[in-house]
Amino acid sequence: MRSLLDVDSPVHRVGDEVGVKVRLINDSQSSIKVNLTLDYLLDNRHMASWSGSAMALPGEATVVEESFKVDEPGLWVIRLNGDAGGSRFTESIKVRVIETQRPVKLALVYHMHQPPWYMSNGKYYADWAFRYVYAPVMRPFFNGGPYLFHAYLHEKYKDIKVNVHLSPSLLKQWVDAVERGFTLINGEVHPRGSDEVGLVAKALDMYRVQVGRGQLEALTSVYAHTILGYLTSRYEMIDVVDEELGAGMEVTRSVLGVNPVGAWTPEMAWSMDLLDIYEKHGIRYTVLCGGNHFPGVQGDKGSIYEAYSLGGRLTIFFRDERLSDILSFQNNLPDERSALKLAAMLSRSIVETGGELVVIALDGENFIAMSKTPAMVGFMLDKLYSYLTRMQELGIVETVRLSQVNQPRRVITYVPTTSWLGGFTKWDGERREHADYWVRVLDTYRYMRGLEEALGGKVTEARYAIWHALDSDFWWAEFWTPDLIEHWINEARGVLDSRFKMSMRPLKDVYSGVVNRPIDIELEFNNDMGTQARFRVICLDTQIELTIQPGSSRVKCTVVPRLAGSYRVPIFVVSGNYIYLQTYVTLNVVYGNRDPPSSAGEPSNPVGKFLI
Repeated sequence: MRSLLDVDSPVHRVGDEVGVKVRLINDSQSSIKVNLTLDYLLDNRHMASWSGSAMALPGEATVVEESFKVDEPGLWVIRLNGDAGGSRFTESIKVRVIETQRPVKLALVYHMHQPPWYMSNGKYYADWAFRYVYAPVMRPFFNGGPYLFHAYLHEKYKDIKVNVHLSPSLLKQWVDAVERGFTLINGEVHPRGSDEVGLVAKALDMYRVQVGRGQLEALTSVYAHTILGYLTSRYEMIDVVDEELGAGMEVTRSVLGVNPVGAWTPEMAWSMDLLDIYEKHGIRYTVLCGGNHFPGVQGDKGSIYEAYSLGGRLTIFFRDERLSDILSFQNNLPDERSALKLAAMLSRSIVETGGELVVIALDGENFIAMSKTPAMVGFMLDKLYSYLTRMQELGIVETVRLSQVNQPRRVITYVPTTSWLGGFTKWDGERREHADYWVRVLDTYRYMRGLEEALGGKVTEARYAIWHALDSDFWWAEFWTPDLIEHWINEARGVLDSRFKMSMRPLKDVYSGVVNRPIDIELEFNNDMGTQARFRVICLDTQIELTIQPGSSRVKCTVVPRLAGSYRVPIFVVSGNYIYLQTYVTLNVVYGNRDPPSSAGEPSNPVGKFLI
């Protein structure tokens, strides 16, 4: 005989009737009479009790329902004692009883994301964007994955409002699969009409409907899962973030049919550089961490349980890190009783914060799929939504979409640069290889920026590839995926190499002259790019701006040597802060009217690298 003690809501108001339910599961082959006693206690004081009996039929679940009135505030305990033919059992559940107060606003925020798992040829390196829809990872509780489960949960509990970030790269992969099917690099094919793709289409349609009816608030973001604050604060890649956010918003608009006003900041990787970018794109709010961002906030601070205006330009919501992490990480639940108790504890904790607005924000798929017991996590989340539905009916909680929250009363002026982990070493430092790959990314980025400056326009295909290479999921230490970083860096460099086609050589390898007197060095350029390009030529103290026309051309670079002797000097062709071409000439320099020494010519040596 097994039992499960439950209540209609783990939080009630003084004067409410609390619904109590006892589920009896008889695993034997015969009927069993079960005697039950329910004791109601407040602060260890016995307040009331109920006794009764039920006949538990073999192989079935029998439900006994009862209720009692709570007339004092505090933490009540309902204790069940049962006797099933000499076999005794006991369990308990807690109910928080509160005085009358305004409902606590609860914002549930789910960050559902997948990096762009596809290669540049359209084939997929991994299928998690689809597998987490159709794979029965939650069996036997639910025959599907977390993405589909969330959609079904929204349909079951339509009064629960939820804020969902379906990352643009995830949406793009779903749409691609629905329109064309998908193929893995190992040759596995899932055609458009397959059952798996059909479930992806079903999940996408459900989300669209739920967004359309106003139950779900759709957050947007940059296209991929880029570590925004790190890129802008350390590497000054503001243009990448700016452009990628615009692209991500367009995916959200076109796929979900909504104009998003909230942005998920991937990895909550914030820096103040993002403020201008978000404002430019019409983003009105984002969600950051109450544990890692809020302590360093400057300005008019209260608690994390209210909204803040960052300089009157962006609303910041701070998540309750403790409650979010309980749901995220403390979810290895061995049985239904453990799942029910966790759902009840979370429900009570929302009210016990004493806050007017509680934000719980976490990954929407990983806390289910990466649990050791995903089926029980599904049961727990279902039970949590059941509790929240009842708490809304009682006027205790109000689930909200973040765009509906009242304007902030407090203004803050600064939010520190950090992530939900309190730093960035997870993506740069925990693996030995991180440093080498960041150097390659930065080199590619500078190569691109300089070439764009030289050509007077963006190299869109290279930018697209760099977004992919920068997805934080590929850099995460435990899920380090250098194959895809390498692939997209090489893709970007291939595009850039195809655009930059120019060579340079000096007409002579050796030039002679006199200290402090001009020497004219003649350079020949061969521009095969089909368009003019603007570069700087640097040699010694001389810098000249050149517009190099297509085809062959010659340029005179005049330098003034300050030292006598025979020595090699480099000549650089530069745009932005990147060296595109480099060669050498030898200078034979003398004082006064002495004849300069002669020297054999030396070959030039073109190379591309950082300009340090």
